[in-house]
Amino acid sequence: MERDVYHREGKRGIARRNTNRPCVMGLTPFEFKQMGVTCNPSAPMGVAWPRPFFPHDDTHPMERKESTASSTPIMHMSTETMFLQKPILEKRSIVINFVYFPWYLLCGSWVCLRRILRCFSLALRFVPLAVTYPLASRVNTLNELWWTCVLLAIQSSGPTFIKLGQWASTRRDIFSKGFCDRMSILHTKTRKQRHFRDCDAVLDEVFGEGFAKNHKNDVFVQIEPNSIGSGCIAQVYKATVNVPALERATGRRFPQLEGHVEREIAIKVAERGVEEKINLDLSILRNGASLMVKIMPSLGYLEPLAALAQFEMVLRRQVDLRNEARALQKFSENFDHKKTGIKFPIVIGYTKNAIIETFEHGMYINRLVSEENDPQLAARQSPRVRRRIALLGARALLKMIFVDNFVHGDLHPGNILIRFNEDREQLPGVHAAPPKDRIFERCIEFVRDLIGWRAAPRVRFTDSPELADEPTLIMLDTGIVVSETEKNLRNLKALFRAIVEKQGYKAGELLLTHAENSRNCRDPHEFCLQVDQLVSKAMNKRSLRSLNISALLSEMFSLVAAHRVYLDSSFTSVVLSVMVLEGFGRSLDPDLDLFQCARPYLLNMV
Repeated sequence: MERDVYHREGKRGIARRNTNRPCVMGLTPFEFKQMGVTCNPSAPMGVAWPRPFFPHDDTHPMERKESTASSTPIMHMSTETMFLQKPILEKRSIVINFVYFPWYLLCGSWVCLRRILRCFSLALRFVPLAVTYPLASRVNTLNELWWTCVLLAIQSSGPTFIKLGQWASTRRDIFSKGFCDRMSILHTKTRKQRHFRDCDAVLDEVFGEGFAKNHKNDVFVQIEPNSIGSGCIAQVYKATVNVPALERATGRRFPQLEGHVEREIAIKVAERGVEEKINLDLSILRNGASLMVKIMPSLGYLEPLAALAQFEMVLRRQVDLRNEARALQKFSENFDHKKTGIKFPIVIGYTKNAIIETFEHGMYINRLVSEENDPQLAARQSPRVRRRIALLGARALLKMIFVDNFVHGDLHPGNILIRFNEDREQLPGVHAAPPKDRIFERCIEFVRDLIGWRAAPRVRFTDSPELADEPTLIMLDTGIVVSETEKNLRNLKALFRAIVEKQGYKAGELLLTHAENSRNCRDPHEFCLQVDQLVSKAMNKRSLRSLNISALLSEMFSLVAAHRVYLDSSFTSVVLSVMVLEGFGRSLDPDLDLFQCARPYLLNMV
């Protein structure tokens, strides 16, 4: 049986692992020296039994190697004692092997069976699509139907494949624009409602053992039985808490909830068994990617294993809800909603499998564009209000990128809520007008509504809901967060500045510096020339205000994909967020000038 050898140097406890990993039983100090371990016969030697590896463990081999290397030795003894107890240890190793072998065999058989069944299930979904693709790609009438079937197959395949499709929609440097646009549909929530069965267990996990039994009825005024929101990894439930009772039960004060007697909260709970499903699917995807590269070496330039490793890192961060909770707390520190107009839910408690946060009311921001004729939204459609909303989103994103270096990596209209007249009594320099009780004043307000004359935001508020024009953006779902290295951040600023200064060739060179493997680029000089032509064409506008940044970056991504310039995933996430926010901002305000907003950040370069 293999063992690890550790040599302890005094009190520092420095461990040196022998790479050959031989059995150390019965070896002399000279033989230890031959193995590269210097020691004194009287010096203490540590003998560590390796942690048993269970075949059902789907942990990535690299993670398994690190966890084994950092495991604590089970047994320590001197060299002399080690030799004296050699027969006992050998006998013990035989017993351990005898006991664990049937367990290894049983677990290995079960994992093998699960993988076979899962592969068969996936084959039933995707093999018919692969067979019919040549026909669907040639017949336009079948093409849309084929893509609909692809999306349905992905949605029915579980969280790993849904997240894989969502991740693929952000890698416009690898996949075509049409493919990414279709995969972006997977960002919408399509799962059915679930019943809140594990409520007591979740509360005990977050607030401590026995909380549900002793304090649930006092703290929770109401808990809705069914989920109000659903994703592929977690379900969201709604409840109402009594804030003073919550503070008494937990022994904590929540300054953010001060002034509230009752407060609506959202409870986000990870799906049961989601991590096991993801581990199984990832092991299948890794084996499939390796097999694909061996069968078709021409696909090697795509580096599917490296791309899959990036996706796995993103997915595992989303499965652990602690990452999302910490990101929410960080964003709340970075954005004071009274000054910036940007708000994030307040985290009350969290664990690996659950987050309890404040429930934020509002409507999805895309309603302002998709439902322009809605009479309930007519009061929100004044150009000044729409322009202010667009500027709020643009400035928030620029602050995330260039000031905080902490960027929401999943910014799309489905993750942004909007509401009006937020905390009007607390805004500096703003007074609240009394209600309009006089008939004359009501008539004046009616005429103003008819002619479309609006009071400027942050100047005057009334209790009339149609005049509550101060917007607040609420950003949700912070499971994906991007932080650039200092070098990448400088290059990103330089890229935007090169575009502004019409230095297209330099912009192409900067894109190559962001490439994970620039050697795959077929012709770097030709690539830079084409980027130069693209920038020159786009910048031949009368002003930067008329420059469509989303279209420019989209065409640039097409060039990147055509020349096999695969960019760093964090860089593509940031650029995609810029494209999404700029595109949506222009739908609200066609004159939105993102470069004008970014000018203070771009000019402040070392």
